[in-house]
Amino acid sequence: MSIQERKLRKVGNSVMIALSKDFLDSIGATVADTVYVDEDKLKEALVKKTQNEEQKKLEMLIDKSMQKHGELYKALVDK
Repeated sequence: MSIQERKLRKVGNSVMIALSKDFLDSIGATVADTVYVDEDKLKEALVKKTQNEEQKKLEMLIDKSMQKHGELYKALVDK
């Protein structure tokens, strides 16, 4: 398995992380299964992503571009 970027999402009073279907298949799990989590090992496996100033500027420019040209981008994808 490779390192994958995932976003933490709030669901009710919990925080969730999405797992890929390939990962679930690799451990023999499906969506409805209950799994055990070793939180000590999970601490070693998860690393918070940090952004430097250049990344923040790029993200801001992409957001502005999407706001201004979003419909054009969607039309290009549909072609």
